[in-house]
Amino acid sequence: MKKFILVLLAALAACMSLFALPVSADEGARYARVTEEGVYFYSAADEGAGLFILPRTYFVRIVGEAGAFYRVGYLDGSADGGALEGYCLADEVTPVDYVPETPYLEYSVTVTYSAGGDGQMPDSPLAEYEVSAAYYGEFAYGSATCYYVNIGGKFGYVPASACSAVSYPENPEHSETETPPEENAQPSGGFGALNVVLICVLAVAALGAIWFLFRPAKQRKNDEEEAEDVF
Repeated sequence: MKKFILVLLAALAACMSLFALPVSADEGARYARVTEEGVYFYSAADEGAGLFILPRTYFVRIVGEAGAFYRVGYLDGSADGGALEGYCLADEVTPVDYVPETPYLEYSVTVTYSAGGDGQMPDSPLAEYEVSAAYYGEFAYGSATCYYVNIGGKFGYVPASACSAVSYPENPEHSETETPPEENAQPSGGFGALNVVLICVLAVAALGAIWFLFRPAKQRKNDEEEAEDVF
């Protein structure tokens, strides 16, 4: 009987271990996807503090909340060290339940500068030079379009007309037509609590059957005699 109890406890412990869920390597990180056009990254939790329009299909990292806004990080951990922290309107981005492999757009544009002349020398190719700038997004300034960029660790705007054409790929990590997960859906490949309970019940029942079949002969005989008395 003691061996049976020990085996039963071991089976129950194994069943309870099924409740343990896998832990993400980036535990605690929350991301939101930019699924609409015209979603601004703000320098403050104020709709008048827009810095640039985020590239659609990419992500921001949620680090907190401030009223109607998420406090977010963008391009943190990028190679050029141009991380930003700001805000997005919470109802304009879509939180996801996974950690994207490529959350941010890392893209550069070529900015062409013209050196101011003094009118004494004719125009020449030496009067212009080009520089690579990390692109963050665009910003409408009146009727003109500007790009918010990082050049040598300094952030600012440059006219779109002075830059190479912007053409970047969409992030394919999440399909626009994919059905969003149901609120109570279980993770793929996992076990729900109901499944675990059923497994445990079946395990206990199976062990009870094994004990009934393989119990000592003397005990079986006594049980049979008791059964005859009852009926």
